[in-house]
Amino acid sequence: MILETPPQIRPNIQELLDRSKTLIEEGKAFLQANGTFIELDNYLTIKRYCEKYGLQSESIVTNWIRRGVIAQEDIKVIEELNGLRLIKDKPYR
Repeated sequence: MILETPPQIRPNIQELLDRSKTLIEEGKAFLQANGTFIELDNYLTIKRYCEKYGLQSESIVTNWIRRGVIAQEDIKVIEELNGLRLIKDKPYR
């Protein structure tokens, strides 16, 4: 069953969607201007990195970080998420 939106409500919905899109874009611009915007498309959590590259244990990646196999510029730490570490999505070994 498909519900039809009454014609008088449609402009309000479109107005809200347009305003939402504008606010999202403004938020992204603000975060980027303040240096807190991270493009997450190129980063993985340690767990996802292990799954993608077939590593048996997260401790392998943790050791790579500690020993410098993974460069510091390839690691992002998000303190707001309890220090979540993200690794740049590329093979290291």
